[in-house]
Amino acid sequence: MNGPGPVPPYPPAQSKAAAVTLRAIFLTITAISCGFLSCLPLLHLAVRRRRTMDWVFFWVGTALSFGSFATIGSLPDKNPWTDVALITVMVMVPVVGVHYLVADLALHRAEEALAYPPYATTVPYPQPHRPAPQQPPVDYNPYRPTPPPPAPQPPQPSVPPQTHVPPHQPRINQVRAELDELSDLLRKQEGGQ
Repeated sequence: MNGPGPVPPYPPAQSKAAAVTLRAIFLTITAISCGFLSCLPLLHLAVRRRRTMDWVFFWVGTALSFGSFATIGSLPDKNPWTDVALITVMVMVPVVGVHYLVADLALHRAEEALAYPPYATTVPYPQPHRPAPQQPPVDYNPYRPTPPPPAPQPPQPSVPPQTHVPPHQPRINQVRAELDELSDLLRKQEGGQ
């Protein structure tokens, strides 16, 4: 019979308050630094999700961020590469922010789904131990005479077939037998305590 049973352990999900706080911190750092530290939310995602693409985004974002700020700081204002670097930094801030929010929300939903499986209470109870059928011992001594074969049994009287058995009747009988067994077990436990 199935019923509520022990639930296997799942990794604990990050609390919603902690997740919202981390999101706010990383997005604030990205905005306040004008994109210079936009690699930090990407690093956080790469460490938590452990996907190759997240690590690629982190390294590309780091290179674009530091490269753009190095270009802005080293070239004169009239150079066209300074404008390209400035546009790159301005585009990176919202792109990194949106990517971080979407990926972190998806990761948090996946962790919550693992922490609370939808059918956690339908774990079956362990079945009672039933001893294995006894096998006759094997005689490895070749010098012992073999016993004679058993005598033929007289034919058993045949049982007349039942005429009509509803399809659910065997299942009901099985359930009744299991309930009777469970009642006996509960009575024994109440009597022993």
